Amino acid sequence: MSFDLLAPHYRWMEALCAGGQLQRCRTALLGAIPAPRMVLIYGEGNGRFLVELCRRFPQAQVTVVEGSAVMIELAHARLKREGLAGARVEFIHADALKWQPPVAAFDLLVTCFFLDCFRADQLQQLVPAIASAAAAGAHWLHADFQIAPTGLMRMCSRVIVKFLYVFFRCVTRLPAHELVDVAPCLSAAGFTRRQRREFILGLLFCDLWRL
Repeated sequence: MSFDLLAPHYRWMEALCAGGQLQRCRTALLGAIPAPRMVLIYGEGNGRFLVELCRRFPQAQVTVVEGSAVMIELAHARLKREGLAGARVEFIHADALKWQPPVAAFDLLVTCFFLDCFRADQLQQLVPAIASAAAAGAHWLHADFQIAPTGLMRMCSRVIVKFLYVFFRCVTRLPAHELVDVAPCLSAAGFTRRQRREFILGLLFCDLWRL
């Protein structure tokens, strides 16, 4: 799986397909999180969420695990453009399935539009690995797509999600081909969902979990 080819075009594609709704979803619950000391972000992409996080929590030490070198370059450039070149951010270019985080080191974990890239069997490995990085009382901010629960939007969301998987599997060699509900995995890891926000009639959601 590689997002290098797609990375330079990701911003305008996101704007074209969803306007500002994905970014709104990513950042919806930042205000509900106590100021963290150590933050671990998986799959940050081109840095839009990272900029907002660094603005809100300037004292936080942030570790970003990203599989695309091009995305890391774009995130670096975005931080510099936004006057955040001095932010305390470490980028780690690594395969999330192979990289092992420090145990119990972070009080905020972030997975925005990231876990949907993996198959169910991969998530059984990945989610516990991410959870192992959580310090006592840590929060986990998770945003993603879902199939809307009712009405016409349920059918529409199935079509949208199916199209996205076909596209990303062709362009990035994405291993997943369908959405997997990760809530049972987070619950099994000891997390409890505290808040949820939904967008685009239930197509997008943002959850805040706590250990």
